[in-house]
Amino acid sequence: MKRVIVIAIITLLSGCATYVTDRYSMSADNVMEARSWNGIKLKIGNFSDAQNGSAQSCNYKGDIKTIDGESYAQFIRNALATELKFAGVYSESAPVTITGRLDKIDNSTAVATDWNIVVTLTSSNGKSITIAEHYTYNGSIIGTAASTCGASASAFVPAVQNLIGKIIREIPNSLI
Repeated sequence: MKRVIVIAIITLLSGCATYVTDRYSMSADNVMEARSWNGIKLKIGNFSDAQNGSAQSCNYKGDIKTIDGESYAQFIRNALATELKFAGVYSESAPVTITGRLDKIDNSTAVATDWNIVVTLTSSNGKSITIAEHYTYNGSIIGTAASTCGASASAFVPAVQNLIGKIIREIPNSLI
């Protein structure tokens, strides 16, 4: 009986946790870059998720989810739309619509501490481009679940900001 109680307590104490990303915050550099487009207006359409995931596992210690529970593809889509709206280049009636597919998203806290995000963007004019972000952050691979997974969740927004910056720099060159 004692053995069953000890196993039950260990199971309860070692249960998986959920770690949550921060809310997206705009990058002034991204907004300024989009403002330099000289008259380009566009609309952001749907983003799909090739992996059909709304959570990333953190070394089997728990899941990392977006703060509002949306998929990672939707989080990235909303981040891009927000940056473009603040830059004044987003328009629902724009002649060009950009859609996206999240091809890969992966976080690592086992061997290194990084996020890898790959998206393919397609313009309504038929052009497309694949953009990748490899974001390395300061974290410990040997820390507690709270420290390693918490750091990974916190690093997601800066990774997305970098990805959005790459997207904004490529839109006028590759998708318009």
